[in-house]
Amino acid sequence: MTKPEKNHRHATARDCARYVFACLPLLLIVPCIATSASAERGYAVEYEAILEPATGQAKVTLTLEQATQLLRSVSFRMPADRYLNIESDSTVARNGNTVIWRPGNTGGVLRYDYVVDNQRSNGAPDAKITPNWALLKLDHLFPSANSTAAIGAYSTTRVTLRGPIGWSIETPYGESDGESFFVDDPHRRFDQPRGWMLAGNIAVRRDAIDEQQLSVASPRGLGLHANDILAFLRWTLPEMNTLLPGAPRRLLVVSGSDDMWRGGLSGRDSLYLHPGRPLVSGNRTSTLLHEVFHVFSGLRAKKGGGADWIVEGLAEYYSIALLQRSGGISDDRFRKGLAQLAEWSAGLSCDATDHSSGARTAAAALVMHSLDRELRSQSNGRHSLDTLVQTLVTDGPTVTNSGFKRLAGELAGRPTLTLANCPG
Repeated sequence: MTKPEKNHRHATARDCARYVFACLPLLLIVPCIATSASAERGYAVEYEAILEPATGQAKVTLTLEQATQLLRSVSFRMPADRYLNIESDSTVARNGNTVIWRPGNTGGVLRYDYVVDNQRSNGAPDAKITPNWALLKLDHLFPSANSTAAIGAYSTTRVTLRGPIGWSIETPYGESDGESFFVDDPHRRFDQPRGWMLAGNIAVRRDAIDEQQLSVASPRGLGLHANDILAFLRWTLPEMNTLLPGAPRRLLVVSGSDDMWRGGLSGRDSLYLHPGRPLVSGNRTSTLLHEVFHVFSGLRAKKGGGADWIVEGLAEYYSIALLQRSGGISDDRFRKGLAQLAEWSAGLSCDATDHSSGARTAAAALVMHSLDRELRSQSNGRHSLDTLVQTLVTDGPTVTNSGFKRLAGELAGRPTLTLANCPG
């Protein structure tokens, strides 16, 4: 549910919060709301996480303050193997991987310990804490939640991250003071921090494209070519921004050690990239651009709907197409890249799947290339795959097989031949 507009009060609330925290660093922020009507609808949330390399965990505290019972309950997804020692000064209960917290009428405190290290199915970690640095997602440190709140209620939310003395902390949130920053998601009544974070003894390189702020961060001495990444992004992002004009104003790229997941993973206004990944692969695709497409478009397949081939196919296709458009590869190398994708994915097409990767994603990228040509031909150049993607982004982030097929047909003026045998 969309929360009420708060731009008219945001600067005032933020100034007040900074004042309170400057005086009482551990005190919960209290919104500065002028009218009693506004005060009755606002509640304050403070997230705090302390990274502890010695234990491999983070000590997390969520504090809520409200004048009346606006926020009634919050349901978190908290698997028992990663979220330990959950306790509260009010009611909290676990049901499998779900933890339900019911704060008191005027607020409450929820505490838990979070296990940072996590391994993917192939055994490679995608989150890690060492004596010198920690790499993880804020989405997991502060897990996804569904809230029950009074109609019209909204939150003023602040996040504080701490580590050992001397550690630096990098997140996608640009407006911060020291270790703290504000979170404001206009689409949610219960704001939640999201995106990748890197903390510790780290090196950070920064650049900008107009008003778009770019940051590349990695643990010191682990070999990430940050300047190469920034140069590559400055070369290619103008084409990505043309395709997706509503792209975020900030992009953070983080990396870790060589033993971690050997690919890329997207997050809110941020992405993870293994230090050994080339900026352009042998088949002319780019893992970096693939993940940037995910970040900038925000598109995701409907859960359980089998449309992941669409989202991954679009990301893979544009990772090579935008290289061509920007002049990073020639038309000839573009054609040879498509030929390599065809050789890799021989016998595969656009089968429904919730987990597309490898050869299946290569096949999906070829479907997107064919669909682009068909849309341009059938519309006499008025529409293309770009048009379809921009419409998907405008309509909402969730992609379905039937919706994708229907929209392509509307742009072409008839059901498309490219998608005739595809799901939906």
